[in-house]
Amino acid sequence: MNNDRPDIKNLFKTLNQKHFGNKINDIPVLWNNRMRTTAGRCVYARKRINGLVDYIPTKIEMSDKLFRNNNYDIEKITRTLTHEMVHAYLVQEFNERGHTAMFHRMMTNITGEVINHRCHNYNVDGLRNKHRYEAICPVHGSIGTRNKRPMINRVYKCTQCNSVVEFKDMKSNNNNNNFWSI
Repeated sequence: MNNDRPDIKNLFKTLNQKHFGNKINDIPVLWNNRMRTTAGRCVYARKRINGLVDYIPTKIEMSDKLFRNNNYDIEKITRTLTHEMVHAYLVQEFNERGHTAMFHRMMTNITGEVINHRCHNYNVDGLRNKHRYEAICPVHGSIGTRNKRPMINRVYKCTQCNSVVEFKDMKSNNNNNNFWSI
């Protein structure tokens, strides 16, 4: 069992040379202590040039909590970092974001696997948000749940009747104080 956190910046440099011919600009590659169930992400900056929108990769973040939960499995870290580097490469070279056909072709060429390269099956036990919020429409009743706390300064409306939706914290047992309108 390995609990030593790898140097992901050096791994980035190695993978950049091996799979991308050192074409990906030297961007920060950081461990993120807030991400829990998302393994990694490539962050972009948006620029407007002559009326056209252009994106540039600004950093790659990897989930420290998720990979610690998976004993810093270097194969999983390498797969995830490669995934995020493909995003960075495609944005930088082709202004192409997302899990496009070109993204999947590149991932398949690198990994040799013809699979859905969007999802992971890493161990996320104990990492999920403990709170769940139930959306309550005054007309339709319960219309769904969400993990993320609704924003206080936003009005949420029922998609069927346009009524203002209230939220109930499903974790709270006190029925008097667990509703709020937004």
